[in-house]
Amino acid sequence: MPNHNVAAIANEFLKRARRDECGLTNMQLQKLPYIAHGWGLVALDAPLIEQQPQTWPYGPVYPDLYQDLKRYGAGSVTALIRENNSSPFKEERGDVISGCLTRAESKLLDTVWKKYGSLSGSALSRITHLPDTPWSQVMKTDGPFSTINNEVIKKHYKYLKNKNIEKEKS
Repeated sequence: MPNHNVAAIANEFLKRARRDECGLTNMQLQKLPYIAHGWGLVALDAPLIEQQPQTWPYGPVYPDLYQDLKRYGAGSVTALIRENNSSPFKEERGDVISGCLTRAESKLLDTVWKKYGSLSGSALSRITHLPDTPWSQVMKTDGPFSTINNEVIKKHYKYLKNKNIEKEKS
């Protein structure tokens, strides 16, 4: 199972947003792939995204994706992410960044979209800032702009899965 470029996963969420006629901001496009990656580490037992997020002030951020999307500020991202996306010259932009998702990966993204897609960037950020989340753990021990590794992320999402199972039983 391949690890995907974070921009390819962000584009998948942009496609779902277009289908559902809603917009997504840079902040939402940071958090949705991160959440999908976390659930993927548990459900697929493999990393969904090849890059590692970092502890930025508003939660987990993929620096390369941030560079691709920062031109939108806090507004809606209006176009799919392309190679050389940060270039101001359209002729220098390349192909749309995409990945060949497996059926299981596509289903995972659909599930994450259904559960978290309607949440604002601020709400998604609050979720990632809760006590004992990977972001809060790494921020506490290593400080801002530190890498959040897959083991910490997987442990947290495994805990959430078990918590959900217990909740369903009661």
